[in-house]
Amino acid sequence: MITGIILVGGKSSRMGEDKSVIAYHNNQPEYSRLYNILDDLCSQTFLCKRKEQNYDLPHITDSGDGPLTAIATAAKLNPHSPLIIIACDTPLLTSNDIQHLIAQRDPSKMATCYSSHIDNKPEPLCAIYEPTFFPTIISAVEEEQHCPRQLLEKHIIKTIPLENKHALMNANSPAEKIEVNAILNNTRTTKNIEIKYFAQLKELAGKDTESIKTQSCTPAGLFEEIKQRYQFPHKQKNLMLAINEEFSSWDHILNEGDEVVFIPPVAGG
Repeated sequence: MITGIILVGGKSSRMGEDKSVIAYHNNQPEYSRLYNILDDLCSQTFLCKRKEQNYDLPHITDSGDGPLTAIATAAKLNPHSPLIIIACDTPLLTSNDIQHLIAQRDPSKMATCYSSHIDNKPEPLCAIYEPTFFPTIISAVEEEQHCPRQLLEKHIIKTIPLENKHALMNANSPAEKIEVNAILNNTRTTKNIEIKYFAQLKELAGKDTESIKTQSCTPAGLFEEIKQRYQFPHKQKNLMLAINEEFSSWDHILNEGDEVVFIPPVAGG
């Protein structure tokens, strides 16, 4: 049987509050909601937390050095059981999504995971890791590797498409929290937004301006939307943002007719 592991040890620096205790569904903290889902589907389930965190559910303690270290810790404590790893910042993930992942599991592969609907790369934090993969994961951590996605890409795994495109939408920041709540509460509206591109974004988009219809509530949601469209490599934290000719924040609420400018870093000479 599979062991469920919910990663709650992140420091939530972008969100500004512990992501695991935020309630999106019926005033239930996410750590509890996800635990209940996995507990119905797995032989045993644990939260993987940092030493200073306190929870009222079964847990294991990790150093807090990132998700790959957490997976390695869980593997050491459960060396013979496949692990289903779930991040605590996916409030749109449902029991059906996890059941589908389990149904599609291929024990002959190192792991079974969803592929991102943005770039088709493996999603490491909604995945089943097989015991045959554990020594590789533990060795990678000992060699100070930190990215589970890169490790998955180097090995024989099974990937499956997301049937629910919002299932693995992360809520890592206040802006992303706004987007998630709008989807859950069905309050998104369609609006026309003018976008201007500069530097590398202009080259990748093949244009310097465009008008689009979007249901995104914030510039953060809008950027993820066009990032998928044009395969922009940039992260939000590396961009500057202006709305209607004034610098703005990523959680600003967009309105009909707003002009949004995304400004990437420009190399100096």
